Amino acid sequence: MSRREEKKATGLMIAEKFFGLIMLVIGALIFYYTSGSLNEIVTDIGPKIALFIQVFMYAFSIGLIGLGIFLILAKTS
Repeated sequence: MSRREEKKATGLMIAEKFFGLIMLVIGALIFYYTSGSLNEIVTDIGPKIALFIQVFMYAFSIGLIGLGIFLILAKTS
């Protein structure tokens, strides 16, 4: 592998870890704000729709957290 390819691979590895960290932070923030604003959602739109929104947002945030952890732990070849 040439020096230029090594430099390119290092840059991709850093970018992958950085975006993994961003995904992890965004997922954690979505999880936090979903649990924090649950009472406001129920009073504004009703309990059935609020339950759907809550389940969807929790699943979305857990997916982002999982993707972030995967990107941080994955090895770049």
